[in-house]
Amino acid sequence: MMPQAEIIVSGLLVGFILAFNFSHLSALIFQERSLFLRTRICESCGSDQSLFFRFPVVGNLFRPNGCPSCGYSLPWHYAIIELLTLILSVWAFSTLSFSSALQITILGFALLGASYFDLKKWIIPNAFVLFVLLVVLIGWVTDYFNLYFSGTGLIVGAVVSLFIILPQRFGGGDKTIALGDVKLVLALSLWLGWVLSIYVFFLASILGFAYWVFSGFFRGFSTERRVPFGPFVALSTMIFGIGRVLDPQFVTHLLTFRF
Repeated sequence: MMPQAEIIVSGLLVGFILAFNFSHLSALIFQERSLFLRTRICESCGSDQSLFFRFPVVGNLFRPNGCPSCGYSLPWHYAIIELLTLILSVWAFSTLSFSSALQITILGFALLGASYFDLKKWIIPNAFVLFVLLVVLIGWVTDYFNLYFSGTGLIVGAVVSLFIILPQRFGGGDKTIALGDVKLVLALSLWLGWVLSIYVFFLASILGFAYWVFSGFFRGFSTERRVPFGPFVALSTMIFGIGRVLDPQFVTHLLTFRF
């Protein structure tokens, strides 16, 4: 196990790199620019910005004048997402093995980003799905799980995807198919395996339905009212995902209903 100082430095470094790129990725997504663009830009006007404007947490709190070109200031919740990423990273690297810590940190960052955009714009950007696939790749390379494990999870993810697509394709509303949800579900199922996939997507469905019922008292109980599925999938994944990395027998306990 690494010395405590190196653990903290590793956690801070990984968390900082991810947090530093959140607002950058957000700007590229809002401006519909290439995800490989290295120039830091304003998400409102697209003009170039200095690195300090993208400095995690601090850059959000100490920019009273906003963008030099248009005066746009990043939303305050960017700082919260970046801070949560840093906290998760330090906790993971001080608690888990290096491989598990790297996976859970990147996964948490990807799910935070996916949840934010699902709530903000009803989309799940490909960038955050790619981060989930990076976590899957790390798991394969480090023998955390194998292709068979991922393949069985993918089968469950494919079934869940049908339940996402079919009601939207043949039901009411504007026939918009939530392909972002489908891509997220399929990517996560590769990391979760079939047992955790069943638990995660079942819990996410229950939470989503509970939200629909609760919000129905304020917005009306219409079957055509959309519910963002990404945040509930993200929350469920982190609950069961952290359980798995903390307890090697966690999946066995779920399989045998020994809670």
